[in-house]
Amino acid sequence: MKKALKYVLFLSIGVGLLFLAFRTSDPAILWENIRTVDSLGLLLALGIGFIAIILRGIRWVQLLTSLGYEVKASNAVAAVAFSYLVNLVTPRVGEVARCSAINRTDNVPLDKLFGTVVLERVVDTLLFGIVVLITVVTQLNQLGNFLEQSGAAIPELSTFFISSVFVVCLIFIACLWATKKYWTQWSFTQKVLVFLRGISEGLKSIKNVNNKPLFWFYSIGIWVCYVSTIVVGFSIVQGLGDLGLGAAFYISVAAGLGYVIPVPGGIGAYHYLVSKALTVLGYSGELGNAFATVIHGGQSLMFITTGAIGMLILYFARKK
Repeated sequence: MKKALKYVLFLSIGVGLLFLAFRTSDPAILWENIRTVDSLGLLLALGIGFIAIILRGIRWVQLLTSLGYEVKASNAVAAVAFSYLVNLVTPRVGEVARCSAINRTDNVPLDKLFGTVVLERVVDTLLFGIVVLITVVTQLNQLGNFLEQSGAAIPELSTFFISSVFVVCLIFIACLWATKKYWTQWSFTQKVLVFLRGISEGLKSIKNVNNKPLFWFYSIGIWVCYVSTIVVGFSIVQGLGDLGLGAAFYISVAAGLGYVIPVPGGIGAYHYLVSKALTVLGYSGELGNAFATVIHGGQSLMFITTGAIGMLILYFARKK
């Protein structure tokens, strides 16, 4: 019941944001913008998105190999594709699903798998930060206006509030340290500590990666694919062809924030933030909504298709 209520809550947030994004759009103009989209260009954009899935899979294989586990690249790519399908329905569960899949097909311990996934998230966050930095350098005014108009700006926190949180954290840590000889003896705590040690080993796997330049090539390549998808998207939606690489980084930040909000498949959040970002650049709401709908809808269809294929691959791999 708790999970169901949480799902309904986040889905409601997504629907609410979807309503905010489309409430002032003229349906006729919106449909005309969508109808005139270049189909071949859309397929190219989705193909680039699938390349990012492949890069994620083979990068994961590289991390697991550094821990001494041999995982088939086809299984890893299939598991990543399956995780995107799961995330369309239940946010954040996709990572658990892909770890469970590889645990069953290639017998890799779950704690090691989770550790590598956490490492991937750290690397992805670092690279997303670089994308944000590039956007700040090239599109500072637009980014500031976007954050202000979308309500995504970081609120100002008083010195007293920050100091209070810091003191409370110190007291909590001190209490844990003073009582560690008691709570570390609990069976539940010992299981958690063993699991955390496994995650720690996964995080350290980057130290043992044989070809670190190749690892970073895969990681950067994933984000090149994301930005390239936006660039191609500009060219297939009539009226946005004049936007260049700087705008693509800017829209990528908005799109990234849309997927950070834990709504199923980014629905609503992606549309609202991407459309708002294009509105800040001076484009109409209908054009912004058309772009967001085409890219998000195309990606969702690609995730469903590749995820279903990945699920079949994993099913038969488990049977062997």
